Amino acid sequence: MKSLRLSLILMFVCAVQLQSVAQESLQEKYDAMLESTETYEQYKVIPRTTLRGFWSEVSDSLQRNTRTINDLQSQILTQQASIESLEGNVADLQTRLDESLNVNDSISFVGIQFSKLGYHLMVWLIIIVLATLGVISYLMFMRSNRVTTRVKKEYDTLNAEFEEHKGKAREVQAKLKRELQTAVNQLNERR
Repeated sequence: MKSLRLSLILMFVCAVQLQSVAQESLQEKYDAMLESTETYEQYKVIPRTTLRGFWSEVSDSLQRNTRTINDLQSQILTQQASIESLEGNVADLQTRLDESLNVNDSISFVGIQFSKLGYHLMVWLIIIVLATLGVISYLMFMRSNRVTTRVKKEYDTLNAEFEEHKGKAREVQAKLKRELQTAVNQLNERR
C-alpha cells in the first residue's frame, strides 16, 4: 500500500517536472522570439508565421500536459480502486486472523469451549482437589491403620488372656472332676 502511494507521488512529481521543462522551453522560445523581432516605436512586430509556430508549440504543450493529466487521473482512479480492493482484502484477512486467534486462544473440553486461561485454571483446580482428596485419603488410611493395629494388638492380648483363662479353667475343672471322682470313689468304698 505504501509502495502504491509512493509510485503515485513519483508519477506526479515527474509530470510536474515535465510540465516545468515544457514551460521553460516555451519561455525560452518566447524570449528568443521577442529578441529576434523588430521593434516599431514601442511595439514589437512579430511575423505571423513565427507567432503561429509559437502558438502550435504552446498548443502541443497544452495537449501533452492535458493528456498527461488525464493519464495520471485515470491511473489515480485505477490505483484508488486497487487501494479500496486491497483494504477490503486487509479487512477480510483481519477478520480471519481474529477468528484464528479466537480458535487458538480457546480449548474444547467435554464439548465446552474454554479460554486457555480458564482451561488452565480448571485443570489446576482439578489437580489441587485431587491432591487434597489424596492427602485426606492417606491420612484417613493412616489413622484407620493405627486404630486397626491397636485393636489387633488388644485382640491378641485379650485372646491370649482368654486362652490362658480357658487353660486354667480346664485345669480347675479337671481337678474338680478328679476330686469329685475321688469323693465318689471314697463314698462307694465306704458303703
